Amino acid sequence: MPVRRTALTTRATLLAVVICVLVLTLAYPLRLYLQQQAKISELTRANAQRQTRVDDLRAEVARYDDPLWVADEARRRLHFVLPGEKSYLMPTAPHPTAEPGADAAGGSGDQSWYGRLWSQLDEPPATPTPAPPS
Repeated sequence: MPVRRTALTTRATLLAVVICVLVLTLAYPLRLYLQQQAKISELTRANAQRQTRVDDLRAEVARYDDPLWVADEARRRLHFVLPGEKSYLMPTAPHPTAEPGADAAGGSGDQSWYGRLWSQLDEPPATPTPAPPS
């Protein structure tokens, strides 16, 4: 009986080695396959997004063939008026201006960075005082 027991153990060990070799042989190609499938699904999703963007742009370009839409855009954007029509434009609210003497009083805190830089460049350079001779 001991001979039979070693034969069973030898066969089990040999089977385990073969299975391990198969698993190790197939692990790398399986990993590559899964990476490629993930990349394909990502590209498919990106392609679908871009296709919807292309469809939207084509629909926008197709609107230019509609003369009513073009006339409406010309009226809205360029303030075109047909002959005989009256156009009324509402003036915008005036922006508050600073007091004339407020800037000279040292109110440079609300001045933009490039304004402060430009004012520093406009100032004459300070002349260094000569050192007394020794």
